[in-house]
Amino acid sequence: MEKKKWYDSANTITSLIIGTIVLIIVFSQSFALGRNGSLELFTSIINHNSVYLFILIYFILIKFYIGKRYFNYLSVLIIFIYFITTTTSFLTLIQAFSLNSTLDFLLNTLLLIYLLHTLMRDTRIWREFYLSKSPFNELPNEFMLYSIIVVSIILLAVNLINTIVVSGVIISILDTIYVILLARYIYLYRVFLDKKKIDVGDTMNLDDIKKTINEIDKNVSKTVDDTFKNINDYVVEKGIDKKIDKAVEATKEAGKEIGKNMKKAAKDVKDSFDGNKKGDK
Repeated sequence: MEKKKWYDSANTITSLIIGTIVLIIVFSQSFALGRNGSLELFTSIINHNSVYLFILIYFILIKFYIGKRYFNYLSVLIIFIYFITTTTSFLTLIQAFSLNSTLDFLLNTLLLIYLLHTLMRDTRIWREFYLSKSPFNELPNEFMLYSIIVVSIILLAVNLINTIVVSGVIISILDTIYVILLARYIYLYRVFLDKKKIDVGDTMNLDDIKKTINEIDKNVSKTVDDTFKNINDYVVEKGIDKKIDKAVEATKEAGKEIGKNMKKAAKDVKDSFDGNKKGDK
């Protein structure tokens, strides 16, 4: 059996996310404490790291039985957190429009859509709010994953250009690593749902539609070919083809005979008509 690669293991990805978040919190607090003391440390925890603390709790809990049992409730929590984050980034975009704020809002929006249309698929919310009819379900899993990776890397490049301190560079790199790992986690969970056929009957992505069309085309072509082959074999076996040939020949002969008789009848009518004309004269 082929050994699973690390990026295909949900357990490995989850552990890496936990480790990355811990590093982000530790480095953030270390840099904050070194700059302005305990006040800056407390402010940093409330602002930047509050989201990471909740997400850290989420990923730690799903490692244990209690997290697996209440997974759907925890999923609602992380989606709500990213809804707040996306709303905040939108307000920031309105107040201070820049390339950085635009990319940040786009990245959070993509993550929110990806989380909502993946983690909610096995919940009552998915069915009650008819999320299966959402047009975002048509976006393939790979498309969402690579879109988030591309946007996060571009955002990292912009942040690195604007950052002049080492602490900012380290935090930006760790943030990007976390986002990519989170996107990979969502990707793997959607693959799991697809394999289990969970709520895939109501919606199909573009790859599923193409695959289904190809399968239908192959089945129809095979059915048509088999039908014609069976008909041909039956015709040959029963000698129907020879009977048809004889019938065609007999029809041709009958047609010729009918033609001769019609010509003769026409001639008789003409002669009779000419005779009547002479009598009248």
